[in-house]
Amino acid sequence: MSKKLTTGRLVILAAILGAVIFGSINIIAANALRGARIDLTQQHLYSLSDGTKAMVGALAEPIRFRFFMSSGLTREAPQIAAFASRVRAMLDSYVASSKGKIILEVIDPKPYSEEEDRAVAFGISPIQSSSGDRLFFGLAATNSTTGKANIGSFSPEREAFLEYDMTRLVAELDRKGKAVVALLDGMNLQGNPQLGMREQQVLTQMKQFFDVKPMAADADQLPADTRVLMVVQPQNLPEKTLFAIDQWVMGGGATLIFVDPNAENQIGPRGAPPPDTSSDLAKLFAAWGVKFDPKMAVADPGFALQTERVINGRPATMSNLPWLAVHDEGLRKDDAILAQLAAMVFTSTGSFEAAKPGVTLRPLVTGSKKAGVLPIEQMKDKQADLRMLLTKIQPGANPPVIAARLTGTLESAFPTAPEGVTPKGELLAKNVKPANVILVGDADVVMDRNWVQRRNLLGSEVAQAFANNGDFVINAIEQMAGGAMLADLRGRGVSWRPFEKIQQIEQDANQRYRAKEQALQEKLKDAEQKLQDLGRGGQKGTEVLTPQQVQTIEKFRTEVLATREELRSTQFALRRDVDRLKNTIIAINVAGVPLLVGIIALALAFRRRKRDLPKKDA
Repeated sequence: MSKKLTTGRLVILAAILGAVIFGSINIIAANALRGARIDLTQQHLYSLSDGTKAMVGALAEPIRFRFFMSSGLTREAPQIAAFASRVRAMLDSYVASSKGKIILEVIDPKPYSEEEDRAVAFGISPIQSSSGDRLFFGLAATNSTTGKANIGSFSPEREAFLEYDMTRLVAELDRKGKAVVALLDGMNLQGNPQLGMREQQVLTQMKQFFDVKPMAADADQLPADTRVLMVVQPQNLPEKTLFAIDQWVMGGGATLIFVDPNAENQIGPRGAPPPDTSSDLAKLFAAWGVKFDPKMAVADPGFALQTERVINGRPATMSNLPWLAVHDEGLRKDDAILAQLAAMVFTSTGSFEAAKPGVTLRPLVTGSKKAGVLPIEQMKDKQADLRMLLTKIQPGANPPVIAARLTGTLESAFPTAPEGVTPKGELLAKNVKPANVILVGDADVVMDRNWVQRRNLLGSEVAQAFANNGDFVINAIEQMAGGAMLADLRGRGVSWRPFEKIQQIEQDANQRYRAKEQALQEKLKDAEQKLQDLGRGGQKGTEVLTPQQVQTIEKFRTEVLATREELRSTQFALRRDVDRLKNTIIAINVAGVPLLVGIIALALAFRRRKRDLPKKDA
């Protein structure tokens, strides 16, 4: 007679079977569902974008992926195991979306093997292990002809840019010629090695995607096959150059223009300060129906970056009103150029208004509801106390427009061609095609200082973006040139997540305590000055202080100490609300969530019905 299984043996058997089933499911899922995932992130950072799917699904010729991944890499660096798995999963997603056009080959290059030689030949960068062996973690791709492209080494630092890098590689192999971008550059984007100025990252990225052709400042025509004209910091352009720009716009030519009331990054001849840092296209703007005042700049307490300045010998944190980190409602997400961007940084930016009937400006980037415009001269002084300007800001009915699309019926600024210039075709008095123009009120936005920081990674210098300025430029050019397949994924590499509630509390507290703090500082300065005067001997030629002077000195010393104490209390009050909020957030994250889980578990346990234990037969 077989023995009945006891409850304890049943539990052990169930546990063993459960472990076997769990392991089997994981093994099957890891292979069968490698490319499947549920993405719950706000910006869908871990999903293939629609642009990528459209591009990969419409490939004209096959592309072969060779994924070089050393098996010893995760043992050498266990911290990148999850990233390596994600890279492999993303590659499978590209294969699945390509309708058979992308072929994936996974290669483990063992030391001193033929595969290792292939990895080196394809330009995959080796990583030195602790034992001296070379490890590989990169991707090489080829098309059916002679096209080659690679990602020399996947870096965890660029995990957020993973899809961007892969899609760019596919686009490079599938591209049938690059769009020509004519660049009229007044900010020296190409750099100057003699002055130690590197090429700006915006131009570096533009060259990866487009055929960038520089224009001379006195050019009378655009380069052949131009698809997009980009004008940066135009100053003192001759009539023939203005005429070429005007007629290009009248013909519906794609045009991206950056002007500025104060280009802080502009360098003059031989590295000297430029005589003028403002730029404008006054003649063209007036004819096109655009109002832009290069003497006025946007001052915005809502988007202003916080900086520290020394005021009256004391450090003070304040809102740098013309330096703006524009995000959220300041970026019009209904436009494809900005749909996936998180933030852009502007420094001393101007604003635009439509100035003629039939001409409209569709805002792309705006200031906050608190923003207004002030004379740029009041904000250029780097030692000025910008808090004094807060009361001068007068917000309008609508936020100031920092960047916008220009649409409508535009009139030419040239009823006749300039002297010495012969038009190639008919002189256009109005735009014969829909206007394709984007205006930006800041030229500094394209400079590295406004959006890029450089870090050393494994002995190589890597540019890392902290804002989406470069993405905006590339997206704009791609869309205006008619090839914006990558536009919806560029900004997914930046996670600009400011503590908006904390920033708001800081601004409110600063407004509330600012007047009291300034009054106390003035009182302290006055008391210290009087104490210093009395300490010098007050009476002319008298070296011995009278009892009255001693009493007065003690009085002022007491007043100085009391004022300093009150000032410290006021400055502490500026941080009290912020610290309280931070502590609350920490408490919720550390204790709140586990406590909530525990309460739910207890509630389920109490609701569970008690079951009678089985009774043994007598």
